[in-house]
Amino acid sequence: MKGDVTKRKQYLRNSFFTGLSFFTSLVLFLSFTFYLTSCSDDDPVSSPVIDLSEQIEKFSFYTEYFPPFNFDEDGTKYGVSVEILDEIFKKMNVNLSGQDVTIAEWSQAFQATLDTENTMLFSTVRNTERESLFKWVGPIAPHKEILIALKSRNVVINNQGEISNFKIGVIEGYSSIQLLESFGVGLSDLSIVKNVNELYSLLDNGTVDCIAYSEIAHGLIVNALQLGNDNYETSYVMSVSELYYAFNKNTSDDIINYFQETLNELVNNKGADGVSIYDKIISTYNIINESDDGITDKMVTNLVNQTSDDITADAGGTLAKINNSENPYRDANIPALYTFVYDTTLTVVAHATNSLIVGATLKGKPDVSGKLFRDEILAGALTNGSGWVDYIYTKPDESGLYYKTTYYKLTTGSNGELYIVCAGKYR
Repeated sequence: MKGDVTKRKQYLRNSFFTGLSFFTSLVLFLSFTFYLTSCSDDDPVSSPVIDLSEQIEKFSFYTEYFPPFNFDEDGTKYGVSVEILDEIFKKMNVNLSGQDVTIAEWSQAFQATLDTENTMLFSTVRNTERESLFKWVGPIAPHKEILIALKSRNVVINNQGEISNFKIGVIEGYSSIQLLESFGVGLSDLSIVKNVNELYSLLDNGTVDCIAYSEIAHGLIVNALQLGNDNYETSYVMSVSELYYAFNKNTSDDIINYFQETLNELVNNKGADGVSIYDKIISTYNIINESDDGITDKMVTNLVNQTSDDITADAGGTLAKINNSENPYRDANIPALYTFVYDTTLTVVAHATNSLIVGATLKGKPDVSGKLFRDEILAGALTNGSGWVDYIYTKPDESGLYYKTTYYKLTTGSNGELYIVCAGKYR
């Protein structure tokens, strides 16, 4: 059995990276390209009053093999979380890179970060059980934890209460263990293994009915193993959460705040090409998410129409309220429902969730897929007065990239200026 697992691990690595050889080259090319095209993002974040560089350079950074967030090829580290961390280091101007990360089995890395000062672990699900164990920076990306079964087994799970009827495979130290226990599954009903290779062996040889794993990572793993997605199915969605960088709890708040502020800038600061470094990293790995916040077309058009009326009555006052994220321009209950406003040069004059791009001219700047959606908004507004446009964008209340559709309306302000008022919904 041990020999089979070793062969499986080697086959997984070989298949994964053979299958992704073009993908890896593309990652390297795009990484080099966006460093050249995002010069405005290359300046280091202003150092805090206390120089933290020497303290940060003493840290040990741990992760596991968990594509597409963290993985390696012949000793070189790749992945969403690795590359974001690498960019954080550059912004901080510290003598570290993503290649200084140690890849280990999850349970060992988890325990080391708990026990040892000056350590950090990623990509870590943040949940109630772990909240007080670490200090947190993030989120990095969304994470959907699912139960996966072979289609041939016909495993049907309709609710949490039925999960305990099945034998489940999990990786040691994963948050899925605590999650399953909260669903009433006893530890005796779990088969706990060290890594993903052993996990899929449990499922394939019939030792378990289901395995608990990440939806995104599952798709990559089965393709790498040439097992085929068609042989598997999602039996149950256990949770939708987010991934974070988890620091030893004795880490100073100055360091935590410095990391968080730097990450926030990577997410929100749009470069010369109109796209943030964070957006480019996420899109390089093709992690585009779907979302349903319960926002309807009517809610969107009502917000745009109200904002338009307010700008017609008091342009300066309304734009100031939008930039202050005041309700209703940023919905108090649904953060993903918010207003943003362009002038007819496509300069952002107001934005309820991202003050960093107010004043930026975004004409000719595409989304991560290359779509010039802002130019489409301008052309549609000047030609038709109003309309809808689809594109890919970040969410203010969750990490990652999402499909979005936005309604826009040409408006004459009280000052006689033309504005394009926008709001949208994620889908």
